[in-house]
Amino acid sequence: MTQTQQPAALPIPGYTDFRRRRSFATTMRKAGVLARRNKLGAVGVGLVLLILFVAIFSPIIKRYDDTRQFQTVNPDFNPTASPFDIAANPGLASPNILDRWESPFGSEHWLGTDQFGRDIYSRIVVGARLAVFIGVGASLIAVLSGTMVGLVSGYFGGKVDLVIQRFVDAIQAFPGLVLLMLIVSIMEKPSLPLMIAALGFLGFATSVRIVRSSVLAVSQTAFVEAARSYGATNIRIMLQHVLPNILAAVLIVFSISIGAYILAEASLSFLGLGPADKTTWGKMVNAGRVALDLHPWESVLAGAAISMAVLGFNLAGDAIRDELDPRLRGR
Repeated sequence: MTQTQQPAALPIPGYTDFRRRRSFATTMRKAGVLARRNKLGAVGVGLVLLILFVAIFSPIIKRYDDTRQFQTVNPDFNPTASPFDIAANPGLASPNILDRWESPFGSEHWLGTDQFGRDIYSRIVVGARLAVFIGVGASLIAVLSGTMVGLVSGYFGGKVDLVIQRFVDAIQAFPGLVLLMLIVSIMEKPSLPLMIAALGFLGFATSVRIVRSSVLAVSQTAFVEAARSYGATNIRIMLQHVLPNILAAVLIVFSISIGAYILAEASLSFLGLGPADKTTWGKMVNAGRVALDLHPWESVLAGAAISMAVLGFNLAGDAIRDELDPRLRGR
């Protein structure tokens, strides 16, 4: 007896678009509930989104090149001036004058200019892109390497854990900033890849400790013991049973570490150990000290950008922790 084939259901016009709109509305409603429940977390997420927007679209919104020096025609220029006249009035020898230390809120320079006539707004926007790149890159290096080593250390324990933890203790014995300065100063010319690698190495020990503590707790659970009794290999248990249950801790470490790495990079750049050919917020804070009493805008605005970035990522990381940890949810 042959079965008759059922005709395929015809798609309802507009049903797919309706489901997409309903899914988007549900997502926005849940986001609104979370924002009302954790107002500081919502502020942090908003700051992070703002910084990411500026970093991604910096080539479009920066207005000017960050190294461009703005000049105006010098009305006092005299090509026939004698050396004695130039010594009395140096402005006679230059056909152009740098637009130095202009005040903010101008039509041409929204945040003013620095001592070399460069637009502060453009430099802050370009610095945001570099800060996010360094923070995310260093956090990825530290968290990925720390997760692998911490997973092995916490799962196997014994001598393996002893050797790994003594190495981690040796790294943490050095002050973080001093160790970072030592790593960077060894190289002749600080570069961006070196900066990211050095920051990632600095955060490696902290990531190992946090991941190891989470692995120790998960390794003693009943489902891990059941997987061992069924003959599952150690690699399979670590990847399929332990790792998925510590991803919340890994995600929290990753999000919070970004702000710490942005601050560490700004500290190195302030001390002159940052990337030599890049515009960074730390360099701007240091450069603005030359005329801090007369024109504090460069240091103040660059410092405010650093504070917003660090505060945003820290608040966002705390919000993620509160939502992923059932014991803290709703507090």
